[in-house]
Amino acid sequence: MSDLHERQQQLLDYIMGKPSDIHEHIQDRGKVSVDIQLHIYRNAYQVSFWETLDTDHEILGKYLGDDMFNTMVRDYIAAYPSTFRSLRDFGDRLPKFLTENESFSPHPQIAELARFERELLIAFDSMDAQMCSREDLTRITPEQWAQLKVEFHPSVRAFITGYNVVDIWQHLKADRSPPDALARNEYWILWRNRDRLTEFASLDGFEQAMYETFSKGYNLEQTAEFLIEISNSDPTEKLLTTLFSWLDRGWITRLHAGLNVVS
Repeated sequence: MSDLHERQQQLLDYIMGKPSDIHEHIQDRGKVSVDIQLHIYRNAYQVSFWETLDTDHEILGKYLGDDMFNTMVRDYIAAYPSTFRSLRDFGDRLPKFLTENESFSPHPQIAELARFERELLIAFDSMDAQMCSREDLTRITPEQWAQLKVEFHPSVRAFITGYNVVDIWQHLKADRSPPDALARNEYWILWRNRDRLTEFASLDGFEQAMYETFSKGYNLEQTAEFLIEISNSDPTEKLLTTLFSWLDRGWITRLHAGLNVVS
């Protein structure tokens, strides 16, 4: 190991609160002692991560309050030191940490709230892609409708939760007191709209089944057959209405029908 690499590792160990001999290799600069110099580095390191999580998880911070949020950040840094070049990814393991840490795991809605905020970030940062419209659907001939498949925009993401965390998030976002955490299975879709703003919408059982079948690569005929099985009725009208609403929202980036591809 080179001297430079060794010093870098010693400094990192000190910043991370591990045993380190870095003190022996730092010069005393008069009024600024070695301890103060090193403390500045450690403090700056901690503050950068605190600011990142505070920005990425504003609503989680409101839900926990300052003391619990600061405890969470401190323990998260210790449990999952950053291995990323970008601070953007630093909080990716936060939901996992919140399910493992004994201070937070008894309250599973906290981890789900963190996961919801991370999914919003991922949707917002997703790749750009064309968004199809109703007019694009007119290029599909009636003979090709049975084979129609859809490709969803990169920002479209499913969020499945066991608690009412979206309701909690919405109340806190509006500076209202959040409701009590309730066990509630909900299915949401998150996406970045045409104005580059992140939105989310809940899906009922029909739309959830329709979304999942198209996501698996089913064509329109196969999707309709599956929807008939679960609804015991003709799904045609609702299927088309739902498809049009997806196009209006910008969920679909490609329409496939045999060799005909619209994007």
